[in-house]
Amino acid sequence: MKKFFTLTIIILLAQLSHAQGITAKSYIEQTQVGIKLGTAVGYVFPCKVEVGAFHQEPNKFLDNQELPYRFYEKKFTGMYLNLPLKHYDFIGFDLNVRTGVTNGENFAITPSLLGYFNPIPPVKLTMGMGTRMLRPTLQAGVTIKIGKFS
Repeated sequence: MKKFFTLTIIILLAQLSHAQGITAKSYIEQTQVGIKLGTAVGYVFPCKVEVGAFHQEPNKFLDNQELPYRFYEKKFTGMYLNLPLKHYDFIGFDLNVRTGVTNGENFAITPSLLGYFNPIPPVKLTMGMGTRMLRPTLQAGVTIKIGKFS
């Protein structure tokens, strides 16, 4: 976890010096097993495609019980790709694909369809649904854009 945040800070400082489209995200995801909390840092290219890294862990403050599932995903770390589907002035829809390692040993790919509302240029409120182990998930989050706002 410390390595992820150290890398995040280094990337942010390097990119802020060039004033590019860096994003910082915080999100919550409801899966069949429970609630997951995540953070992500990405770069938005001029064509609105976004690439970045994320880290997600189970929620510890809402339910403190250990789940009996044998293959329960505790930590999920990896890269994500956000592809624009349709964008309007203040709302839009994106395809988000996260790829990474769960619990340090299993590989996972999780696609999601995310909709967003952009109340002010540097802030996006996102909501969407996806799949995890072929079961539906719900996701909500906040994205803050650092750098160019166009």
